[in-house]
Amino acid sequence: MVKISKFSKSLGVFGKIISIIPDTTEIIGKGLDNGRPIVEKYMDQKQAREEKLKSLDNVINLPVEEARQHLEKQGFVVATIPVLPDKKWLKASLDEVVIMSPRFGKLPVGSLVKLYYVTYDVLEKSQAILDQENLRTVERNQKIADTFESFKHIKLPFGRK
Repeated sequence: MVKISKFSKSLGVFGKIISIIPDTTEIIGKGLDNGRPIVEKYMDQKQAREEKLKSLDNVINLPVEEARQHLEKQGFVVATIPVLPDKKWLKASLDEVVIMSPRFGKLPVGSLVKLYYVTYDVLEKSQAILDQENLRTVERNQKIADTFESFKHIKLPFGRK
């Protein structure tokens, strides 16, 4: 405890507070000095983790072989997988990457990247799906038209008098 001077005694409670300030600043300074190595260690670990991360480029719409080679050069492990048939793939060209997982961003070097691409079979099956949907639409529209046509021949009992 700090010696209380005559001046501090004459100020009362305020004097006691003033006499404590040097002790408090010393304690805070020691606390900061003790905490500094912990913060520096955390910052060093964070920087080391970020240095191990590599930016994953977006390779959607590229040919699958070109995309695979590009990602392997960056240090990623690449798996190429044919995409499941869907009518939205009809606009894509043959062997074009349409989906990648994970999406672009930062990943650790050596991470697995899946590239989903369009094959000839996918295009054929996608066209078949679209044809089936179009056929169903035409059939439904024809049924509706036939129903309205049958109503034309029904004589309704309502008439003018």
